[in-house]
Amino acid sequence: MTLTLPFLTTYDPPGTSEGTLDPLGLYQIADQLAVQLVPAVRERMQRIRFLTAMAVGAVVTEDIEDDPQVRDASPYLVWEWLIVEAFLRTMDDDPEIWGVPGTLVARRALNQHGYLDARSYLKTPRIFGFYGVYKRLAIHLGLVDVNLGPGPNAEGLVDAWARDQGLGGLAGARPLLQRWSAAVSRSVAEKPPRTRAGWKTEAWLELAKAFAPAGGKARERRYLRELLHASDERRLGALTEIWKLQEKFQVDDFQEERLHDDLEKKVPGLGSLLVAIRTYENFARGLQDAFDVLKAEAAGRDAQGYDVPQIAGNREFKQSVKQLHARFAATQAALGEVALASLSLPNLFSDRFGVFGELMNETDCALALCAHHEVVQRGKSADGKRPWFDRIGQDRIYIRHAYRTPRRDILPGRYVHDYRGKPIRRFYSDLT
Repeated sequence: MTLTLPFLTTYDPPGTSEGTLDPLGLYQIADQLAVQLVPAVRERMQRIRFLTAMAVGAVVTEDIEDDPQVRDASPYLVWEWLIVEAFLRTMDDDPEIWGVPGTLVARRALNQHGYLDARSYLKTPRIFGFYGVYKRLAIHLGLVDVNLGPGPNAEGLVDAWARDQGLGGLAGARPLLQRWSAAVSRSVAEKPPRTRAGWKTEAWLELAKAFAPAGGKARERRYLRELLHASDERRLGALTEIWKLQEKFQVDDFQEERLHDDLEKKVPGLGSLLVAIRTYENFARGLQDAFDVLKAEAAGRDAQGYDVPQIAGNREFKQSVKQLHARFAATQAALGEVALASLSLPNLFSDRFGVFGELMNETDCALALCAHHEVVQRGKSADGKRPWFDRIGQDRIYIRHAYRTPRRDILPGRYVHDYRGKPIRRFYSDLT
């Protein structure tokens, strides 16, 4: 299945390369709807124990001064460097280590020069590494504060983790935490900062096993489950209800569409939100499938390019754009039933996709789709991103080789985007 997801790709220099994510600008509204359903959880979250690593890290780095002159090597980032390096040094062939963000980059750095630093691995927690992926959830659950220091629930989780490790709780873990803190301090003091723990293999293995993604034990798992199922101001929307539905699905038959059908039966109050998700996905599916069919057809042509109006006779393209204007109207109405404090979803939807609200024949729809893609790409940065095709005539395009992907079947009735069901399923698997 080809999905439009917010996963990282190779670096795009400003204004000169293709923006390789979300070619039709569909993701933002889907993400807003998903946040409404399950706040603070993101699709890139895979292994829940990174929350424990962050809570312990908040204690480990609490008394280490953050040098304002070295903003790309804060103590908490160095702590992340050490944990990822520990995984790769001692558990790289362990099949249970999947889901660790940044391992490809980290492995390359270790192979090249034997350490991690800001230049070779990570210098910001915003979009990369486990702090970047899990920060929002860790703050929401009170494990860290906005500065990534200990939050109100950090001590409880660290104590549960330490008891599971046979350390007798937080007090008994202090000597180990101090050794880790010393390693962070040594690494921060390097010029420039880099991982320099001064450890032998046993010490690296000790750190790796302490936070191995599949290594959570009873007390820690129970504490994390209780946090995820909080019913106070830290409540994670529909997470608890989605969690309870997981046992209905086998490993290979999970579908978020089915999950939402069951969820609406269980929690009727979520009806308007789930209707908005379904109608938006019905619109998005038509747009995405039509674009993929057009791209596949155009990719089969030589340097003379592809005459876009030719796609009007394609059966799958016609099916994808059928009643697209009606899907637009239904989506705009359904989004109007979802109240967000931050923005108006109907206005955002209309501004971005309004051209598809008009009744068009297949030829005009194909031309509008190409123009829409170009607008989306131009809006991705101050300098814009290149479209995935070059225009070699008013209605003729040439698909760049990087985007000549194999043809796939269209997928009517299936979502384009994910709505937090998969990360919750992963959490469920690791904590039960």
